[in-house]
Order: sequence, then structure tokens, then C-alpha cells
Amino acid sequence: ENRADFQKMVDTQIEETLTLEYKASPALTRDSAPVKELCKDVSAMANSAGGQIIYGIEEDKKTHKPTRVDDGITDTKITREWIHQILSSNIHPRIDGLTVQRIALRGDGFGYVISVQPTQTGPHQAPDKKYYKRFELESAPMEDYEIRDIMRRSSTPDLRVGLDLGGKDILIADFTAGNLSKPFFLGCTITNQSPAPAYHAIIDIFVDSTLVNPFQVNPFKQTTAIERSNPSRRLTVFRRTISSPPDVPIFQEAIHESHFGQIA
Repeated sequence: ENRADFQKMVDTQIEETLTLEYKASPALTRDSAPVKELCKDVSAMANSAGGQIIYGIEEDKKTHKPTRVDDGITDTKITREWIHQILSSNIHPRIDGLTVQRIALRGDGFGYVISVQPTQTGPHQAPDKKYYKRFELESAPMEDYEIRDIMRRSSTPDLRVGLDLGGKDILIADFTAGNLSKPFFLGCTITNQSPAPAYHAIIDIFVDSTLVNPFQVNPFKQTTAIERSNPSRRLTVFRRTISSPPDVPIFQEAIHESHFGQIA
């Protein structure tokens, strides 16, 4: 990113959201209060959906839209390394996957983009010993149940199912062989977004029953059909079960080839 990217955000009037916050450059100094505010805002984003905090863009407090790109931070002791050090030493536990980008704005002034990932190891505590979240574009104290929910993230698998058509966005069915098209394959990959491995999982894929399943492809097996709210529509259920041992657990770090399957 560069100053032109900052200006584009102002020109297109991209307003603040739960994952985007603008700060004027004077808001980032080495004084105690701004440092605490920085740590509070970063920890709140990590405890929520993640996002970006941008220093160097002024905003309209009523509309939450950017008004102009300012001249940047000129204090030479405020650097990417200083910001990382401040956040690492004041937020507990330390936030992983946090990046800081320095953007040249005007002369010796710089803006900063702090990108924060949603936590999987938190919740993260601010310097005032409180836990914050993003709420209505502000950093607000968290409720007890919200803290417990984030704590659960680090100890509970978070499985996702990805479907694909062999890398194609659109698949054209080939009917040259008769009434039924040539078989094609729906790929299914199971991934884990949590550091806690999954040792047992049941994956169900629902396919419209009018799509004929010509043959079984392990490890998915056709189990049953269910009715939708519309009586004329039925769904066929294809199921696979992962149980470790003997199967390989589903880890966050890598996708094992055994966690990919296909349905014909």
C-alpha cells in the first residue's frame, strides 16, 4: 500500500466497519494514554473478527467515513518494530499473525496499517486488565460468556468443508453418451481452522436427488434421502466418518490427502 491507496479510500468514502478503523496520526504517540488505547483497540479486534487499524486517515465521527489523508507520524522512534514491541509487551497472551505496514505519506511523515487476525489462542487482555471486543465501531468490554466462547476456540476443533468441481468454476455436462451425462466428480476437502486437532468427525453432503449417483467413491457412502420443505425436492445424503485411530487426525497445520474425497 502507499499514499495513493489511502487517498482512494477517502475518495470512495469507504466507511468504518467492525473490521476497519481509521485513526488520525496524532492518535499514535509514545505517551501512556495513546499506547493503552492502541493496545485496547488491537486486542478488541483480535477478540472479535479481526481487521485493520489505519493510522493516517482522519474520519468524520458522525458518519464514520474518511475525510482526508493527513501528514503522517513524524516521531522517528515510532517504527514498525516499536509498535510490535508495544503490542507484544502489553497484550496478554501475545497476538499471533499480527502485521504492521509503514506507509510514506508526506515528507518525513508515515502512516501505519495494523492487520489483526481473529484469535484462536485468546482472549487477549488489554493493559488495564480488561478484555475488549469490537461493538458498534468501538472497543467495548466483553461479557463473561463472550470470554468463555473465545477460550473454547483454542480447545475445540473448527471444521470447514470445501467443495469444488476439479478446479473449475463452471462444469458443462456432456450428454453425448445418452440420457445421462458422463460422470463428473464433486470434490470435498475437510480443513480445521482451530489449533485443536479433530480426532472424530462425521461429514454429510446433501445433493439434490434428481442428480443421479452412478457409483460410490470411497470414503463417501450414500446413506439416505430427506425431504425438503418443498415436497417435490429430495436430498440424497452422502456421509463419511473420520475416526482416529486408524484415520489421520484433522490438523490446522496441513491438509492430509486422506481428508479429501469425491462424490460421483
